[in-house]
Amino acid sequence: MSKVKILLLRRWYMVGGAVLLAAAAIFYAVNYPASVSAAATTRQLPIYSVERSQKVCAISFDAAWGDAKVRQFSC
Repeated sequence: MSKVKILLLRRWYMVGGAVLLAAAAIFYAVNYPASVSAAATTRQLPIYSVERSQKVCAISFDAAWGDAKVRQFSC
């Protein structure tokens, strides 16, 4: 009867190890794409100044208030 106990104990260790391995795989699969997508995003920054030999002043207005979807008007 002691052999049956040892076999059952080993089976529980194998089941517990499989559960831990499955939990680690699920945790990795859920968290890995989030870190990749955050690093892949690019942000376009405006140009604030340009080196020139002449003294020039330029003024621009953002009439769309930063909105990326601006309607195009045709004449």
